[in-house]
Amino acid sequence: MPRASIAAGQILHRVHGATVAARWYGRRDGTWRWDDPAGHYGVLYLGRSPIGPFAETLLRIPAQREILWSNINQKRLAAFEVKRRLHLADLAGAGVAWFETTLARIAEDHDPITRPDAYALTQAISARVHGTSDLDGILYRSRFDPSELCIALFARADDAIVLVQEGSPIERAWARKILNKRGYALLDL
Repeated sequence: MPRASIAAGQILHRVHGATVAARWYGRRDGTWRWDDPAGHYGVLYLGRSPIGPFAETLLRIPAQREILWSNINQKRLAAFEVKRRLHLADLAGAGVAWFETTLARIAEDHDPITRPDAYALTQAISARVHGTSDLDGILYRSRFDPSELCIALFARADDAIVLVQEGSPIERAWARKILNKRGYALLDL
């Protein structure tokens, strides 16, 4: 299995709802891309920079070129420090072929609400990585900004990270800069 690692001391980022904790390993119902469809293990979604989680959380509809400030203002930034080297399945580049798929297939634009099987492939890969290795999670490219690397961290690796910042408001100027660079407009209503 192709591997990547993230050294101790690195900072990983998350965008979370203003009223919920940043450290949340979803187990509900296999709603998101790398979730366990059987609900046996949780996944925490992180990014190497705050831009990846911002894009994954707030830029989910590429045809929608205007983003409301009120939607961004309902989100917060969090940061986690890596306490020990993270070992990840590498699905961010050439290693994806090992899983007999392509970057295009694992980044397909799906809506899991209208298409419940939307993430069948990626969730099967997640279950395979979790069940057949001792890896801490998966390294992958953001669907909504492929220049950004993201991490699906398995709950079994929770001891490898420590929360160093939670609930920080997203600055309007920073959000506007990120949006403008990607062809989006920030709307204040």
